[in-house]
Amino acid sequence: MIDCPVCAGHSFSHLFTKQNEDFVVCDSCGLMLINPRPAMQLVKETYDQDYSEHYIQKAEKKLKRCANWVARVKKQFQPTGRWLDVGCSAGFVVKAAEQAGFDAYGVELERAAVNYASEHLNLSQVRAGTLEEQQYPDNYFDVISMYDVIEHVPNLNSIVAELKRLLRADGVIEIRTPDLGHWQTPKVLSNWKEVKPSEHLYYFDKRTLVQLFSNHQLRLKKRRVMFKPALDMFFSIA
Repeated sequence: MIDCPVCAGHSFSHLFTKQNEDFVVCDSCGLMLINPRPAMQLVKETYDQDYSEHYIQKAEKKLKRCANWVARVKKQFQPTGRWLDVGCSAGFVVKAAEQAGFDAYGVELERAAVNYASEHLNLSQVRAGTLEEQQYPDNYFDVISMYDVIEHVPNLNSIVAELKRLLRADGVIEIRTPDLGHWQTPKVLSNWKEVKPSEHLYYFDKRTLVQLFSNHQLRLKKRRVMFKPALDMFFSIA
């Protein structure tokens, strides 16, 4: 069992059990999470070569979509500079950022995805491992993106603290993650397609995601309206 990573609460209400894992909600802040936390080996096993290859099969479509994401950030927030995509998979966001004129970096746990980024997309700045292991310099990045990643990360406070350390004073962090509070999210949460034992460890709504980042002196800069049940939020240094 872990305390709530958003508010440090230690009182939870049980919601349902799926594949022998208990999904609960924090009684203090409303964060939904798997608690007790799955064994780290189970979490790691959700990312393997098959996972990456399924993603890579959609390469052309993914590259076009990522180019749109990068163009939006370039127009609204940062026209140039260093871009880091955390959990970059096969490197499609990194490639799109590079093509848009950014000095683009990526970090990814799954080695086969990193190899694809290097060998097929000619990306030299995509690294394997966790973000914390890379030891990038302080205040190094103008844009940091995490698309459908934060819900997978075991230690939320460690990674948000690292995002804060790496961000330049006028930089922006974009976080995209499933939205527990969206009107399209099923009332019967166990039926929600985003409920994935050992894979999606946390389920945010706007309030809990803002609170997590404000705990690290990062403020909400903008929130995009999403028609699917997802949060897309931009944070900057408070």
